[in-house]
Parts: sequence; C-alpha cells; structure tokens
Amino acid sequence: MAVVYNTPQRQLTLSAELRNVINEHHIFTTRTRMKVLTALDDINKNSIEEKEKSLRYQTIQEILTSEVSYLHQLEVIMKFFMEPLKKKTFISHSTYMTLFGHIESLYNVNGELLNELKLNPEHVAASFLKLAPFFKLYSVYAYDYKEAMAVLQDLQKTNPVLNSFIANQESRPEVATKLMSLLIAPIQRIPRYRLLLKEVVSHTPHTHPDYGVLLASLHEVEKAANHINGLVQEQENMQRMVKLQACLSRGRPRIVTPGRRLLKEGTLLKVSPQGRKSHSRYFILFNDMVLYCKMRQIPPTEPNSLKCCCILPLKKCSIEEILSKGMFKLTCQNETLILCAANTEEGEGWISALRTAVKQYQDCRQTLRKDSSSRRPIRRPYACDMSQEDLLFPVKRIKTSSKQDVSLKDSLYPLRASMKRKECTQSGGENMKKRPRSAAGLPESSDVVSSSADVDHSQSVTQSWCAQGTQVLRSLASSFTRAIRRHLLRT
Repeated sequence: MAVVYNTPQRQLTLSAELRNVINEHHIFTTRTRMKVLTALDDINKNSIEEKEKSLRYQTIQEILTSEVSYLHQLEVIMKFFMEPLKKKTFISHSTYMTLFGHIESLYNVNGELLNELKLNPEHVAASFLKLAPFFKLYSVYAYDYKEAMAVLQDLQKTNPVLNSFIANQESRPEVATKLMSLLIAPIQRIPRYRLLLKEVVSHTPHTHPDYGVLLASLHEVEKAANHINGLVQEQENMQRMVKLQACLSRGRPRIVTPGRRLLKEGTLLKVSPQGRKSHSRYFILFNDMVLYCKMRQIPPTEPNSLKCCCILPLKKCSIEEILSKGMFKLTCQNETLILCAANTEEGEGWISALRTAVKQYQDCRQTLRKDSSSRRPIRRPYACDMSQEDLLFPVKRIKTSSKQDVSLKDSLYPLRASMKRKECTQSGGENMKKRPRSAAGLPESSDVVSSSADVDHSQSVTQSWCAQGTQVLRSLASSFTRAIRRHLLRT
C-alpha cells in the first residue's frame, strides 16, 4: 500500500481566519464589517511590530553576548599563551611578535566597545559609530595572519618543547580550545559585526530615531571590512608575483615593481597565423602589460619554469572576438596573437579581463603626462635584457631642427663652432676621427684646440661668467695637453 505524504498547509493567523469567515458568510452589515476588518488590521499590524521589536532585541542581545565571548577568547590567549611565553625562552622576541604582537591592541579596542554597549544597550549604533574607525587595526592582524600560522605550524614541527607546551595549555579546562582556533577569532570578528548590524537595520523601522545612525555605523564597519580585505588581497597578489618572478628564466624580466598588480594568469593556445599549428603558452596579465611565456613544465611552479617570449604594453593593445567566444585576437601594434581558451567560459573571462585592464589603464593615464608613442611589443632576447622602465617607459628623443646640427645647443655652442673652424683650418683637409659626444652635447677635452682669443668679442659678452670660466679652463687644459704631446714626440 503506497503511502501518501501531504504537504502541510500554512496555518493562518487568527485575524486572517476571522477575515476569511467575515468575507465568506457576510454576517455583518457593511459598516460593522468595515469596523471589524479595520480592528483586525490594527491587531495584525501591532503583532508585526511586536515581532520586529522582538527580533531587533534578540539581535542586539546577540551582539552583546558574542562580544563578551570574543573578549574571553582574547583573554585566554593572553593569560595562557602570551604571558607564559614571555617568561620562557621557547621562541625569540621577533617570533613572539609575529604570533601575538597585535592581540593586546585588539583587546583594548573591543574592551572599550563592550563598555559602550553596556552603557547604552538600546542604542548600539552610536557605540559602533564611535569605535568603527579603530577597527582598521584588524587589517594589520589580518595582513600578518597567514605568515603567523605558517610560523606556528613550522615551530610545532621543529620545536618539540614548544609543541609540548602548547598541547598542555590547550588541554587545560580553562582553555579547551586549539590555539589556531583562538587566533582565527579576530579574522572573523569584523564580518560578524557587519552581519549583525545588517540584521538590526532590517528589523528597525525607517521612523525609528536610531535608523540613520544605524546606517552610518554599518557604513563605517563596511569601510573597515573592505579596507582589511583590500590589504589581504594586496598581500596575496604580491606574494604570487614574487613566486612568478622566481618562475621566470633567470628572473627576467623584472615584474615586481611598485604599483604593478597581477590581474589574471593561465594557459592559452597560441594559434599560428595560417591556423595550421597551435602552441600552449602561459599568459600573465598585469595592470600595465601582458606577458606570454613558454612553459618548461606544466604547471609552471618551479624556478626557471617559464621563459618570456614577448611583452605587450596595454596602451597599444586591443581585443577582438573571432569565430567563437572561446577564441579571440590580441593586437599590439605590429604584433597579432590569435588565442584560444580551453572552453567558452574561460575565453569570456580572458576577454573581459583584458578589456577591463586596457580601459582602466587608459583611464588612469588620462590624468598623467602623455605616453610615448614609441612603446612597442618587445620580443626576446631584448625583452629579458632590458629593464621594465626601458620597456614600458622609454626615454623620449628630442627632435632637432636640422640634420647637420645633432647636438643640443647650450651656452657653449658658439665656442664649439669656432673651435671646429679652427681645427679644420689647422688640419688642412686631413680626415679627423670624431669621438662620441657626451649626453649633454659637450666635446671631449682632446677636441678643444683653441684659446679664449678665438672667440668673438660679441659672443663672449653674451655668455655668462660660468660659461666663460669653463672656456678658459678647457683652453688651458688643451694647451697643456698639446705641450705634453709635443714634448713626448720630440724625445
């Protein structure tokens, strides 16, 4: 015999049942029915308000009880782990600060918050609004949390005395918790505040006097949470970039620079222009350039497992979908790459990431100096030999007014012209080997063969005293050099 399960029907409230009976049987006159229905609506409204008040009160009480419990966890860390380790020599001071350096600061902040909540439990918004800016201290703890856990695990493996001490403290009835479980409590606290305050706001009517203050306090807590998450993501991003730098062959090119962020990485198929062959390449997208590399092993996790093939500056990059959504074309001036992802979803992810990175780069550069138009894709071996400043920020060349005058005109230019005429007259048409000039366009000391008397009086008047002194010194040095050479030739 088959058993039939009936879905339980939702039970109506008493006011709803009475409304249905009145509407179905028409047992009252119109005026009486309106009065009864209005009274039932008021009862229903009052019951909803009472329910919201009850839920709001329960959420506020949860904030208070959870705060007391959290402070107790911090006290356990300080009393049973921090204070004994200060008196013992199990670990060094630097290791101690890595593990517990910020616990006391967090305890002081939350102790003040608990005092504010106890003074005015009905108005939790004011307490959070007052102390929410100090929640950014949690960002320092969160920034060092992963390193602290790695250090603690390593110490427990390599330091048996410390491991035995921690195990004994964890087994005490006053503790009865793992140290790692206690140390993760501050990481979970700010997200917990955000959830509880959202719950309080949802059960608070718009007409409540604390509604605006609640929204402001929730906004401040969310700012602190976003600040913490941003720092943690930045640290993870930097650590991944350091690992990628080690994976590049000979550590080149240098990708770890200030302001650079890793946006996306992964394997794509690079299709030949004729479409006959395809090669698996590892692509790395930064906020200012794209790298594609050959893989010496899959996945590329070991040192020297990636060899950079080309660097594409984002300024000149454009992305275009071709054939299907899993295939697209990446163009950067004279470089065109036809790329294919393993599936459509991954291809859409790469296209979106590339387009977003190009747009953000262009938006950021609009407020800065105009970029050099000589920024082009760089292929190996030049990509690995040049620094990133040369690749992405090349030095602009100054345009000269004529082809003959390739040097910069400065205060010594008239002197150099007269020196050239003097040298040409003395040489009698001999071929003179010109030595390369310096970056400022000044001739070498051996090329100067004239004295201050060779300069026209009108030109010397316009020159500054510094330029005139330089001319005299160069002339004396040249005369002295020529005298020594003549003496050596005679001997």
